[in-house]
Amino acid sequence: MSYFPPPVTPGAQPTATTATYSYGAYQPYYYQWPPYSYAVPQQTAARPAQSVTQTTVTVPTATPIPTALSTQRPSTYTPYTSYTSSSTTAGRGSRRQSSTKGLFTKELRNLMYGFGDDRNPANDTVNVMEEILVEYIADVCQAAAGPGRKSRLSIEDLRKALSRPADAKKLARMEELLFAQEDIKRARQQFETEPKMA
Repeated sequence: MSYFPPPVTPGAQPTATTATYSYGAYQPYYYQWPPYSYAVPQQTAARPAQSVTQTTVTVPTATPIPTALSTQRPSTYTPYTSYTSSSTTAGRGSRRQSSTKGLFTKELRNLMYGFGDDRNPANDTVNVMEEILVEYIADVCQAAAGPGRKSRLSIEDLRKALSRPADAKKLARMEELLFAQEDIKRARQQFETEPKMA
């Protein structure tokens, strides 16, 4: 399949390409295209002031037509499931936030640096990331607890909560960490059962 160059625009320099590109492959961007020209509204000359006689005309006002907004999505974050009560957003912040404030600060700074942020990110940025993380963990735990609101969560509950396709990477990471935990546990048992040599 050959790549066909765009049509030549008057005033642009033609570019000759003999390369063949497959579907979805690289296609060069033509910097020679002339810049876009935007429509400019025409201005009319101001008329000299004339004396105007005032007449009153009553114009009936049009009644506004209601518009249906049912197709628009809300711009706020919605939690995993609808198991949460209607007052979760009102009661969500203060108590939970005070008990978890600063819990992940050190790790988040290192993670943010690993993902390309500054070596010492701003405290406000770390605090916002911590709020997002705590809210996400709470939402996953609420989804794992289900409508029955279990007092203890099991690994299977978390697997079920993370079984959505969007959370496939998180589920794989959780499985990897669980395997590493079992591996460490087996290694510790081997050290404990080996006879001590004196």
